[in-house]
Amino acid sequence: MTALPIRTRRQSAAWVASDYWEMAKRSLRHIRHDPEQLVNVTLQPVLIVVLMDLLFGGAIKTGTHSSYINFVMPGILVIAAAFAAVTTTISVAADMGEGVIDRFRTLPMAKSAVITGHIIADLARSLVGFAVAIGAGYVVGFRPAAGPGGWAAAVAVFLLVTLTLSLIAAVIGLLGQSVEVAQQLAAVIIIPIFFSSAFVPADTMPSWLRVVTANQPVTQAVDTLRALLLNQPLGSHLWLTLTEFGAIVAVAFTLATVLFRRTASV
Repeated sequence: MTALPIRTRRQSAAWVASDYWEMAKRSLRHIRHDPEQLVNVTLQPVLIVVLMDLLFGGAIKTGTHSSYINFVMPGILVIAAAFAAVTTTISVAADMGEGVIDRFRTLPMAKSAVITGHIIADLARSLVGFAVAIGAGYVVGFRPAAGPGGWAAAVAVFLLVTLTLSLIAAVIGLLGQSVEVAQQLAAVIIIPIFFSSAFVPADTMPSWLRVVTANQPVTQAVDTLRALLLNQPLGSHLWLTLTEFGAIVAVAFTLATVLFRRTASV
């Protein structure tokens, strides 16, 4: 008597996973019709690498023996993740505004797959941005000291940051009244990066700003990536990153679920 429910649950889990994968492929297929989606994760990271190295590299002192490009590369990686997340904001807002959700509501599919598919696709796009940014960094002199374990941990932290920013982007897309409004609100994702240790050491800032900058989640993530890539002591940065970003993921996922159900049921 209990075999059928167990088998049904297993089938349901497989179906949900299949729905997530199909929605992720749908989001990635949009790139063929809208190649500009890749600009955020390819051209912009390269431009930032060049900008930081050529314009600011000789003027900004990091207080370490490392070159400025080695110092700033972790911040550029987080910027690449943020640019990729903006695509999620626009895609979610477009789905909500174009009536696609009504069509999906009539299909025997997991409704959560609509949002989750965009987020999975965002993780794939962000990995492209990660590779492009690292490649551009190598060209201008980036020389990481991480071993295989350090690289694996750095990619894992990068994906956690991307997941967090993508969930926040999905919430913004659900809140926006149109694609244009959602795109403007997406600046909320990028602005905190400039108030972190991404581009300059936190201890060079005014004392009142240093308190905020040194203790915000983006700074912890950037310092974690910096320590992993340059083979430096992690200190408390890693567990703070996991704790803070894990909490943000939980809150953003809950908000996205509530907002999607409320909007999709209208």
